[in-house]
Amino acid sequence: MAGSRSIVPPISPFSDPIVVARLEAIRQLAGGLSGRVAVMDREHNVVYANESAWSGRSDGESRAHSAKCYEAFAHQGDPCGTCPAIKVFESPEVQSVSCSSGGDGAACGMHQAFPIVASDGRVAAMLVLFKVQPKREHRPEVVVPQDHPPAMLRERLGDLIGRSSAMQQLFDMLALVAESQATVLIQGESGTGKELVAKTIHRLSTRRDQPFVVVDCGSLPETLLESELFGHMKGSFTGAASNKRGLFEEADGGTIFLDEIADTTATFQAKLLRVLQEGEIKRVGGNQPIRIDVRVVSATNKDLSELVKVKAFRQDLYYRLAVLPIYLPSLRERPDDIPLLVEHFVVASCKRHHQPVRHVSEDVMQALSEAAWPGNVRELQHYIERAVVTTTGPTLACTDLVALGSTPKDQDLRTVTRNVVTQAERTRILYALKKTGGNRLQAAKLLKVSRASLYNKLRTYHIQ
Repeated sequence: MAGSRSIVPPISPFSDPIVVARLEAIRQLAGGLSGRVAVMDREHNVVYANESAWSGRSDGESRAHSAKCYEAFAHQGDPCGTCPAIKVFESPEVQSVSCSSGGDGAACGMHQAFPIVASDGRVAAMLVLFKVQPKREHRPEVVVPQDHPPAMLRERLGDLIGRSSAMQQLFDMLALVAESQATVLIQGESGTGKELVAKTIHRLSTRRDQPFVVVDCGSLPETLLESELFGHMKGSFTGAASNKRGLFEEADGGTIFLDEIADTTATFQAKLLRVLQEGEIKRVGGNQPIRIDVRVVSATNKDLSELVKVKAFRQDLYYRLAVLPIYLPSLRERPDDIPLLVEHFVVASCKRHHQPVRHVSEDVMQALSEAAWPGNVRELQHYIERAVVTTTGPTLACTDLVALGSTPKDQDLRTVTRNVVTQAERTRILYALKKTGGNRLQAAKLLKVSRASLYNKLRTYHIQ
């Protein structure tokens, strides 16, 4: 491939099909990148490196014969003693490693390393992204203040928001995979934003001007799912009154997002595998193959590799879907992003409900940052929206935000129960006041409490 250079025969060190597929995808998408990309195995051998990775090497002979990463990129005769990238081989649960040692990073200039996992769960190699090398110009040196923000720090990519290291790594990975045509498997807990990631991949790709079609595989029975995806011919089943194009045809030239792919049946998985292998579909009740050009992005909140082991998901389909796997961190893994997300959701909710923008106090922000959030970003978003709708005043104070769905880590069951009751009571009072046009006497009658009791509650809950 033009623009890339292999040190060993292409992809030959590995025979595992999923590793082969992932390495080939990396070769396809990294070949034309200006960023420096390489793949190394456990013995520090350079399995693949794009042309940009060799910037700084002037000796073509070294390029042809340097098989070790420390020779090729760090200009050393021995392995680096403290390379943090080795962690991807030592701990299977590690999703990525960043290097910040020595201020400027490792001697090779590594920025991040990602594991390339084989079908048996073994980490066979690692994908390495190097730091950007600025072009040298003949001009006076500029001293940058120490508090200057890092040039590479981004707070959002498309609709994705976050400044944490986990999100910075995700942003880098999305930028890397977007231009590829390979299939992508997004894995993460419910509410982490898998559909947003799929949309971001589509919008960053060359298919951005073509359709983006979403399919919730878990909500449709097998027969209906086949009809929706592949289309059907007139008379192929009861109710098929005319020919119908499937969603694969509707997505032709663009991207199709198969959400909850783990919830499909073995029969459907076999048909989907054929589509991925042949690049064509057949409508239900039809015999004529229809060629399609669609990039498939799938997602699940389950561990597909574990489902493959217990034969609950086809292994060959898993290989096809997980050419480029992406892991989405839970909100618990990125608490530094919560203030940024809260501010975004408050502004969006106030705008949606035609309210002036509310302010979040420091104690409330701290409580939100310490909450467990089992429902992840989606739960936080709904939490903020409920708070905006059910509270008044310019500030969302501590008394306004109680446990609507998440439990701060240090709260016991009695505290949680009391908070839920308090919020329910406050909501009932607001409803009664709204229904009676703000008449407190009528609201007290509606609530079946004395006027004095209502006044006490109004003061307690800071209701004006």
